[in-house]
Amino acid sequence: MTSPSPDLHSSRGWLIFGGILSVLAGFIAIGSPLLFSLVIAQFLGIFALVTGVISFVVAVFGKDRTHRWLEALSGVIRIVAGIALLACLVTSVLMITLVFAIYLIVEGVFLAFASLKLRSNPGWVWTMINGIAAIVLGVMVFNRWPSDSAWVLGLLFGINMLFNGTSLLALGLAARKPSLA
Repeated sequence: MTSPSPDLHSSRGWLIFGGILSVLAGFIAIGSPLLFSLVIAQFLGIFALVTGVISFVVAVFGKDRTHRWLEALSGVIRIVAGIALLACLVTSVLMITLVFAIYLIVEGVFLAFASLKLRSNPGWVWTMINGIAAIVLGVMVFNRWPSDSAWVLGLLFGINMLFNGTSLLALGLAARKPSLA
């Protein structure tokens, strides 16, 4: 067995901390999937609205004039998207669920390939399992869309967070100081 990457050792605490937070968020989402689906839609709506207002204000009052109209247009689009997400929560959950399915599949493919680069770390298998699980979850979400969108978004997001947290914990706990030998 080869020694783990020194880069992982320097991030060991953050990997463990992120893993614990991900596992906790996963359990909360699994416990209340419908509520968590609505929270995700509301959070994204608020995020789009706030960042849109900030972009618009920066475009109007900022000193940089080179991209002022583009920044203002971007801000207005995000403001409209945020209002639409908040005003139509049911439709928002449907659309976010579809985007989430695609995200899970793409994330899973990237994680599976990334795990192959982490083979020198004993926790690499967990990253591969995380990638495969994300692909499977993404396909499951896509196959049940739109009929089960109300609860599936929160539930499968929670399951994905559990796998992600476990993967981060495994990498963090496996990372040790590099030997000086």
